[in-house]
Parts: sequence; structure tokens; C-alpha cells
Amino acid sequence: MPEETVKTIRIPSHWESPKYHLGQRVKQGEITGMEYHPPGTQRAYELGKGWTYWVLRNELCENVESFREKDISPLTYVELKDKIQAEIEFYTSKVTFLTQELAQGQQL
Repeated sequence: MPEETVKTIRIPSHWESPKYHLGQRVKQGEITGMEYHPPGTQRAYELGKGWTYWVLRNELCENVESFREKDISPLTYVELKDKIQAEIEFYTSKVTFLTQELAQGQQL
């Protein structure tokens, strides 16, 4: 099995720290990207200074939406727990189905 490599993203010390992180589940969806607009830059003038997050609203769709940090809403613990539990149940049923399909294939 290949050794897993941990990737580290370093944020310059003169930038504001992001409030959210890649892969985080928020009320808007899942954060799949982020961009910082430092004060005094053209992007900050056009889009506002600070962090912008790209959020995948629905994992069945490839479209992402852009949100300013102030427009992101974190999930409560209960909401996060419910989302994770639903995902576990979905994948558990999928594994069960695939195991049954494999067993049927062996009988042929």
C-alpha cells in the first residue's frame, strides 16, 4: 500500500487567517476551494478584500458557487452529525448491495 503524503498549505503571515478550511461542510455545501484577496489589489477592489470560498452545493452536480467569508454559515454540531450519519447510512447500504451483487456473481 502506498504511503500517504500529508499536504500542507502555508498562508503568508501578513494575510488574514481563513475562518473555514478545504473540505469543510457548511450550510451552503462543501468547501472545495478558496482564494485570498489582499487589501490594495485589483481583486480586492472588485470582489472585496479577504477570503472567497468555492462551495460545491450538491455532490451530484459539478457546479460550484463563490461565497464571501461573511456569507458562509457553519453547520451546528447536530446538523453536521446528521449529514455524516446520512452519508454513513448511504454508503453502508451501497456496500451491502455491492456485496450481494458480488455473491450473486459467484453463483453464476
